[in-house]
Amino acid sequence: MLPLDTRLILLGGTLVDCAAAFVIAYYVLAALATMVRGNGSDAVRLKVAEGVLAALGFSVAGSLLKIIALQTWLQIRLFAFVFLLRTLLKQVFAWEERRIVARIKRRSALPAKSMKGPVRSGTV
Repeated sequence: MLPLDTRLILLGGTLVDCAAAFVIAYYVLAALATMVRGNGSDAVRLKVAEGVLAALGFSVAGSLLKIIALQTWLQIRLFAFVFLLRTLLKQVFAWEERRIVARIKRRSALPAKSMKGPVRSGTV
C-alpha cells in the first residue's frame, strides 16, 4: 500500500484531471449556446479549441502532480509518452485556434474594404 502522502498527491492529480473534464464540458456547452445563437461555425470551433487548450493545461498540471508517485521505469516511460501526446495535442489546438482567429479577422475586414467604394485617380 502506498504511503498517505503519495495517495494524497495522486488524489490531487486526479482532482485536477477532473477539473479538466469540467472545463471541457463547460466550453462545449458554451459552444452549443454559440451555435444556437447562430454565430457561425468558426465561433463554435474557436470556443471548443479554447476549451481544449484550457483543459489540456489542467491535464498537464494533474500529470505533473502524479509524477511524484512514479516508482518504476515503465511508469516513467508511460508518463513521458502521455506528456508528449498532450503537448502535441496542445500545439495542434493552438495552431487551429490561431487559424480560426485569422480567418475571422479576414472575414470581418472584408466588408469594411468593400464599403469604401471605387478608388478614383486623378479627380479633384
